[in-house]
Amino acid sequence: MNVDYKDLKAAYEVLKKIIHPTPLVYNEWLSQQYKCQIYLKLENMLPIGSFKMRGATYKLSQLTAAEKKQGVLAVSAGNHAQGVAWAANRFGIQASIIMPLGSPLTKIRNTETLGARVILHGNSIEDGFVHAQELMKKKKMTFVHPYHDPSVIAGQGSVAFELLEQLPQLDYVFSAIGGGGLVSGMGLVLKGSKSKAKVIAGQASGCSPMVESLNAGKIKKIETATTFADGIRVKNVSEDMFKILGKVVESSHSVDDEKLAWAILQLMEKARVIAEGAGALPLALFDQLYQKNPKQFRDKKVVLVICGGNIDVNLLERIIDRGLIESHRKVRISIPIADRPGILHHLTKIIKDVGANILQVVHDRDSSNTGITGTNVFFTLETKGEEHLTELLRELKKDFPQSNVIS
Repeated sequence: MNVDYKDLKAAYEVLKKIIHPTPLVYNEWLSQQYKCQIYLKLENMLPIGSFKMRGATYKLSQLTAAEKKQGVLAVSAGNHAQGVAWAANRFGIQASIIMPLGSPLTKIRNTETLGARVILHGNSIEDGFVHAQELMKKKKMTFVHPYHDPSVIAGQGSVAFELLEQLPQLDYVFSAIGGGGLVSGMGLVLKGSKSKAKVIAGQASGCSPMVESLNAGKIKKIETATTFADGIRVKNVSEDMFKILGKVVESSHSVDDEKLAWAILQLMEKARVIAEGAGALPLALFDQLYQKNPKQFRDKKVVLVICGGNIDVNLLERIIDRGLIESHRKVRISIPIADRPGILHHLTKIIKDVGANILQVVHDRDSSNTGITGTNVFFTLETKGEEHLTELLRELKKDFPQSNVIS
């Protein structure tokens, strides 16, 4: 599969007449924290809340009149579905979208609202691809692949053209990888434009076949895909995408779900931005690399591509909770104490004096390590962060040496 620079440029010329550029916003909070210039490319501000409409729109714009009349078919967990539905609606094309049975209801509803017919089938994207082949044998339609398509890749590349106009001297671009269409498109544009910017990309550690493949220098297969970041939960590695990414990506890394939850919370608090797991991954990955080598990014211009904001609101509370735990702002502590009057009062006074907030207290008199006259007390506490937690534990251990944080 070949995508030339002229194809990328042609796609941008078409799309800039249809899609308004998304904002590139300098974030003062994050910039001060990391001692560099942090910019957020807010693809979550697009009408469907994701960059996916770029590739889908360009692909559909290139169809012949006969192809438009036949309709289009796509497979997606949600964002590509909405992108194809939006583009089909704009061009007056009938769209059918195959989505996994467990897809978030909000993404299903949004796709249908845009006029597409949703077909719920299977438990994964891979199941959807198989079903798509069966449907296309019965009815001729144009298949709009979420990433393995030159027109789709060219459309996604428009993000980088916008970046070069908004911040010509950028140093780093951080992005999430699912199938690889966005990073391939952006990377090809940056290379073709002779930009010095380095592309650093990542996947969730529970589903990181492309990262594993790029780092191994050969395609690797995985059996399971476990991450709440459904937008990048892609198990299979395309050989074509692997080859393109190998040429344009500076380095690739995996990030665990706890770190993604932390990044979602950080973006909400530091930027007032709602990002889904894939959209928050660039911040999580940047922080991960920064902790290892801060000097690498000192005074550099760093762009984090917030690729989507279609987070399942039913999961949001749990994700925020995990983010609080990851940042040590919510913690559970086990403290064995003597079960006699006044002890609990003394214990809670220590917690109060240090400035932590008690959210929940549970007594367990049946613990094997407390003896007949003791009890185990479990506190769920709100703290200000890691340093505050360290101070709290230090004070608790003076009188209650067996105090321990539990997961």
